Amino acid sequence: MKARFLFVVVTLCAAVAAAKPPPAASFADFDRRAREGAELSVVFFGGSLTWSANASDPNRTGFRPLVAEWLRRKYPAAHFRFHDAGLGGTGSMLGIFRLDRDVLAHGPDLVFLDFACNDGGGPEALAQSCCYESILRRLVGRGVPVVQMFFTFGFWARNLDAPGAGHPQLEAYRQLAEAYSTGVGDVYRDGPLFRDLRAGKVSPGEIWPFDEAHPGDLGYRYFAAAGIIGFERAVAGNLVCRVPETPVFGDVADLSRRDAAELPLSDGWSRKQTYRTSLWFDGLSSRWMDGVAVFSGTNRAPMEVRAKANLVGVFGEADENALDCEVRAGCKPLATFRGNHGAGQGRLFIWRQALVPGWERGEADERDFSFDPVPSSDGAGEFRIGAICTATIRPAAVPAAAEAPALDIDAIDHGRQQ
Repeated sequence: MKARFLFVVVTLCAAVAAAKPPPAASFADFDRRAREGAELSVVFFGGSLTWSANASDPNRTGFRPLVAEWLRRKYPAAHFRFHDAGLGGTGSMLGIFRLDRDVLAHGPDLVFLDFACNDGGGPEALAQSCCYESILRRLVGRGVPVVQMFFTFGFWARNLDAPGAGHPQLEAYRQLAEAYSTGVGDVYRDGPLFRDLRAGKVSPGEIWPFDEAHPGDLGYRYFAAAGIIGFERAVAGNLVCRVPETPVFGDVADLSRRDAAELPLSDGWSRKQTYRTSLWFDGLSSRWMDGVAVFSGTNRAPMEVRAKANLVGVFGEADENALDCEVRAGCKPLATFRGNHGAGQGRLFIWRQALVPGWERGEADERDFSFDPVPSSDGAGEFRIGAICTATIRPAAVPAAAEAPALDIDAIDHGRQQ
């Protein structure tokens, strides 16, 4: 009887523990723990502006290190671990597949979230918003406070007062900040950047001296100031992030990232390590994937993956001689994924995605997706897959920014100047 009683008690305790809600995503709690000297993990998750492209030393003079150094000074007793998860030229539609490996694996206590600029509107704006919101739901749902960063590219800042100018997803993502009660570092509203630009204290050419997208060191100091203001305001306001019961724009289901080691190989395919040289350090594929499945040869050899999905993507790598890949959803052609990264000679990651018709209604059938590289006549060139990513986008509403013109993020990041 005693043993049975103990078994019941243990079972009930386990059930209570299993039902225990996740910790609150509280900025005040992060502040308290930091002051008490806790070990804390901070992740910077985003694109090239998070990485700090065009900074003289992105690990010293960019947005990330400036915010990290400020946190160290503010909380001298804390033991911080800072993680760079900034991958240039990418947005939320890849970010949702990177979240586990590049963010949650580090056990974050605080996340600075970018992607707003790289989610460039156009016909995929709703899908981008669903992916971005799903990232928020997963982070906040795990008790991680989030500071949403709203950066700007130089060409938006130069034309800020023109009708219809500016960030195509800005208002939509501000709406998410309100719904999820996140911290916000908004360079349009927080800090002195636009005040100083309008007053003529600094010129756009001084902020963006190298290209029309990425600032130099001075610009990143302004960006960091906005992030710090957003964090401090969240702490002072005892902000607790929350997950609304109903998504604002939608969510993502059936999420799957099949890395190269899991992919089925046939003749013409082999497994290899990733490249170890890159056009940009943040684009070095060995930082973001653990090997590749490689097609080469002269005979067609499609790879098939079965999934319930209306979003399919290939995360891989390429050089200037890479092959294209024809993608089919069931028996129907879906897209041709360009293999060449388009950045000139050299090696770089690639991210290619396609939406199955009907995705905007949340429709997704289980089907075979076929990835069929197009061989060259002489057998030269390769198609290199680090992961095949599939998911179901489930929209709830059409965001106001959905009609904004599309922004070619590939062209922006591939146009980096040194």
